[in-house]
Amino acid sequence: MPVTLPPLTRRRWLQGSLAAAFSPCLTSAAEAEGELWALFSDTHIAADLALEARGAVMGENLRRCVNQVLKVGQKPFGVLVNGDCAYLDGQQTDYDSFVKLMEPLRESGVQVHCTLGNHDHRRNFIAAMTSPQDPRPVEGRHVEVLSSATMNWVLLDSLKEVNQTPGELGALQIGWLDRTLASCPDRPTVVMAHHNPQAPVSEGQKPTGLMDAEAMFEVLGRHKKVKAFLYGHTHTWAQQRHEATGIHLVNLPPVAYVFAPERPNGWVIARASKEKLSLELRALNPAHDQHGEKVEIVWGS
Repeated sequence: MPVTLPPLTRRRWLQGSLAAAFSPCLTSAAEAEGELWALFSDTHIAADLALEARGAVMGENLRRCVNQVLKVGQKPFGVLVNGDCAYLDGQQTDYDSFVKLMEPLRESGVQVHCTLGNHDHRRNFIAAMTSPQDPRPVEGRHVEVLSSATMNWVLLDSLKEVNQTPGELGALQIGWLDRTLASCPDRPTVVMAHHNPQAPVSEGQKPTGLMDAEAMFEVLGRHKKVKAFLYGHTHTWAQQRHEATGIHLVNLPPVAYVFAPERPNGWVIARASKEKLSLELRALNPAHDQHGEKVEIVWGS
């Protein structure tokens, strides 16, 4: 189902429910720059927009990121928020504050798409962000597919238990993922979920990431259109390749707070062209050494 905050204007860049496709043609300028998407993760918005955690005022950070997106100079095709929208345990009032902060994007005609993280609450999230009439292709989970003329995004739901660290997709969602990848348009595809891939843990160790990551990558590896897996959760900006499949793994930075002072927080500009997806870090501290750092995912590689 679309876990979506639709635009507040009449103009919509995305139409449809499960699979959305772009109808307007790109202008020559947009073609030259590529499709623009804005990627947020780990916003951790509380009801109190002045609340501070780990030295960060989360509400102010999200407000700054939203304003920066609006000043990029090119309207995004969408803003994707990769989980932990809420501060700690997904209070309804947290989502009320989150929705309020996203209003400037929606008023400018930009659609916002969200996934669920371990600090989200599924029922409260749905009440704030979706329609009761939305279809549910995976029972008890909330997933979305976005298709443009250039690429596909597949957004997954890795929330296992509220305010508990590990995540899980589950067999039903993994089966849906396999069928969806087989049937969605034959274009480069990026899969996104909140939790980081979790290697098998030894007895006595506690899992902290996506517990069924191996089963997910077994599916992703069967579909050559899948070029990358994006995640959040660890509050780190990093990238590597999955050893078995060669799929790019990109850890999105947090909008909210970092776990180590040397790490950047902020958001990511994603530009998709026929040749590649370019991801550029926009650190909230523009003096940070990694501000402007790019990760390029070449579709043919």
